[in-house]
Amino acid sequence: MKFWIKILVLLGLCSPICIPAQTPIPAWKINISEKFGFQAFDRTINFRWTLHQGVLFISPERVLVYQVNRSRGATRLASRDASGGSGNFILQIKVLDAKDGSEVKSFDLPTNADFSKIIPTHDGKFILRTGDVLYLYSANFERLAERSLPLIRQVQEEAWQIGVSPSGRKLALIHQQIFRRNPVSPTSAIVKASSDIEILDADTLKLIEGFTVPSYWDYWNESDELLLASTPQPSGSAAGLFGEFTVDGAWSPLFPSWYSPKQACSYQLVALAHNLFAAFGCGHFSVFPRFGPDVFLMKNKSDDFVSTLMQAREYYAVEIDHRTIFRTDNNVPVARSQPQHVDLYDLKGTTALMSIPVHNSSIYFAVSEQGSMIVGDGTSLAYFVLKH
Repeated sequence: MKFWIKILVLLGLCSPICIPAQTPIPAWKINISEKFGFQAFDRTINFRWTLHQGVLFISPERVLVYQVNRSRGATRLASRDASGGSGNFILQIKVLDAKDGSEVKSFDLPTNADFSKIIPTHDGKFILRTGDVLYLYSANFERLAERSLPLIRQVQEEAWQIGVSPSGRKLALIHQQIFRRNPVSPTSAIVKASSDIEILDADTLKLIEGFTVPSYWDYWNESDELLLASTPQPSGSAAGLFGEFTVDGAWSPLFPSWYSPKQACSYQLVALAHNLFAAFGCGHFSVFPRFGPDVFLMKNKSDDFVSTLMQAREYYAVEIDHRTIFRTDNNVPVARSQPQHVDLYDLKGTTALMSIPVHNSSIYFAVSEQGSMIVGDGTSLAYFVLKH
């Protein structure tokens, strides 16, 4: 009897990460190299275009996987099209039935070496970027609208960034320009910058509102109400913070409960559904409303940390990485991280619903509105169903 009392006491004292989540068996798994001719998800990143790949749900019933590759064989270069590409690079897209992994749609689009991305909006629609142009596609793969992303090409650094709000109803376009900083160091302090922010209707690509701020930021994401971004540069605010922009261009930090200015550190903030936020960094992870107590608070285990978060309506998933410190021949300490597993949570829950082990240095994953997950790991693309 005393034994069982001790077990119950230990369980009562245990944090949420002590409770083991189910490790599911994939409903299906395919090899992307054998089936599609894709490279492995952890391919060597030696050019910018090798970064452009991913997996996503365009609806609970449809999985999309994409990857940019060089055109196979000899290419007869043409004049640059709207994307800015001339035939050297192809955005390869496969749409699969989530039920069994069978192919529903396949298409290749010309792109350039610099920018390619696909993000879902809602009800099967998705935004597709190839270089300098943005397209809106319907659930039936019809092209509904397009928008050019022109570059002025007269400044030191310049780029367009895109993001979608948690509801999938709003699209944020940000045109960032860095006018002056030390060109020798890409991480040097920014002296002068500008960001043009446009909030569009994700169903039409028509402008809802726009404003300009005299700054640049490293990380950002769109909420349904405001734009979240890391500390603007140049700025008098402390580096490493995350906050919100209002339409008048004012920025103010949002602090998770565990942040302490006495032990300053960098963290990231992600907008979730139902006006919730997720914050991770500084050895912690939490989900919280703008006002009120945390919904979920987790302190990292020693060298494990949350590196990435993906969300869809009532669910979110986090990638847990393990940090290792090794020393070079000159005895310089270097940190290296390795993905360990991807954990799925209910938006208002405190216990992982499932935990999927991963094995390679770069992984890609997404979660559906129903809590299903798709994970790209090496040459493997696996689909997992949440058992309710």
